[in-house]
Amino acid sequence: MNLTRVTNSLVTRLIVFGVVLIIVGATARYILLSKVLRDNLIDVFSAQQVSLADAAARDVDYKLDQRRRLLAQLASTLPQDLLGDPERLRDWLQQRQELMPLFSLGVVVADPNGRVMADFPPVAGRVGSSIAGDTDFARVRDGQLVIEHPLIDPYSKQPALPMAAPIKDRAGHVRAILVGMTALAAPGFLDRVRNGRIGQTGGFLLISPRDKLFISSSDPAMVFTPTPPLGVNLLHDQAMAGLRGSGVTLNAKGVEEISAMSPVPSTGWFVVARLPTAEALATVATLQRYVILSSIGGVVVVLLVVGGLVTWMLRPLYRAAALATRMTNGEISLEQLPVVYQDEVGHMTLAFNRLLAKLAASQAELERMAHQDSLTGLPNRSLLAERMQQALARAQRNGTRVALLFLDLDGFKPLNDTLGHEAGDDALIRIARRLQTVVRATDTLARVGGDEFILLAPDLAESAEEGARILAAKCIAAVAQPLSWNNVDYALGVSIGIAVCAGSCSADRLLAMADKAMYRAKQDGRGCFVMAPTCDNCPRRLAVA
Repeated sequence: MNLTRVTNSLVTRLIVFGVVLIIVGATARYILLSKVLRDNLIDVFSAQQVSLADAAARDVDYKLDQRRRLLAQLASTLPQDLLGDPERLRDWLQQRQELMPLFSLGVVVADPNGRVMADFPPVAGRVGSSIAGDTDFARVRDGQLVIEHPLIDPYSKQPALPMAAPIKDRAGHVRAILVGMTALAAPGFLDRVRNGRIGQTGGFLLISPRDKLFISSSDPAMVFTPTPPLGVNLLHDQAMAGLRGSGVTLNAKGVEEISAMSPVPSTGWFVVARLPTAEALATVATLQRYVILSSIGGVVVVLLVVGGLVTWMLRPLYRAAALATRMTNGEISLEQLPVVYQDEVGHMTLAFNRLLAKLAASQAELERMAHQDSLTGLPNRSLLAERMQQALARAQRNGTRVALLFLDLDGFKPLNDTLGHEAGDDALIRIARRLQTVVRATDTLARVGGDEFILLAPDLAESAEEGARILAAKCIAAVAQPLSWNNVDYALGVSIGIAVCAGSCSADRLLAMADKAMYRAKQDGRGCFVMAPTCDNCPRRLAVA
């Protein structure tokens, strides 16, 4: 093996460069991994915690609103004549509670002084007791629907949440107070908080800042316990003061955790979603190992891909080079090279294709120049000859006629000599545009000399000569309109020779007849047209105009 050739090989250089790059990159990633991954994962888990806290808070708020709306509906629909009949009132409460059992500890009706008149389900000692000592009783008696402070229900001994709504008469006076009691552990109430788990060790808290109380928690030991005092958990202190969002903090047990707080709008409570950072960042070590293993794998891949697959990847380049060589040798026609990949080889192929396209455009431009007048853009004598042959062949085949109008401008040479060639060229362009407006789409208007134009009108009927006269008159009128330069009008005219023939006439004969008729028009005073006689081979003669 030629050692010099191996060391100078592009493939060898790519392999060495790739290996060095992978090793340097792996080292840098490993050094920076701890901080970067920690920050990124904390951001990711913080966003996740915020989403989970928001979802739990919305669920709690929905459950509270559901009970609040039910309580308001019951208060507004309770027949007030039942207030004086406790037995019927209890039956009415029973019917509603059985239909909508949202208040797991039952509902009670108390008079405006707070004495309980009826309850369902019946609880010994509740009827006749007083709720006037509740902190929110005065607000309810004033006509407000109130979600009261969480408390330990004195009858069931369970943590409960009472809601109270006033029962008003038509005049708006409070006749009674309807209270619904829900156990905080009731199924379907705070399940999202109580049963929710985040990861293996994380969970939720539902906190009442007003009461400084953990209302509910994924940890049963924390339910209905007071919140920690100021200074124990700085993020918790900020949340109690109104902060909502996320952060990293040490909880009261000294465990670092990622916490997110989301409000429960209807009560002023907030939900905390928390996850210990030890669990959240457990993937850091795993990812560090992954970096090492992936770096080793990257070295292997570089050796295999660069050493074994570069040649395969460069096949489009080899194929393009072979096609280009065959085009250069004339073995195949010029055509676009296939672009397999949008890489450097593809870009080079596209550049070659653009060069081919430019060459094709140049060829098309040369072909256009061979058939079009460079000044006016009209067909030139070469293209006119082709179309004359086609028109005469169709006329002979279809029994139609062809009219040829030979136009020579009158007064053009004095204008060109006086105003200069630029004005003369401009005049020819403007005259050409005017003449194009009077011809049919199937007609051919060509420029065959300095100020000479030919109009070929194919596929004419028996009255071809009359149509040719009309066309000639339109051309004379179009040219006769003055041309203006520098606010000065200049008048030009046109002399027209017309030859009409069937398909048996030759193109040269037809052109010669129209040319001769044009000179007769010049002699007759210009600005007119002369109709030439038909050639001898035509089936009938036309009168000389």
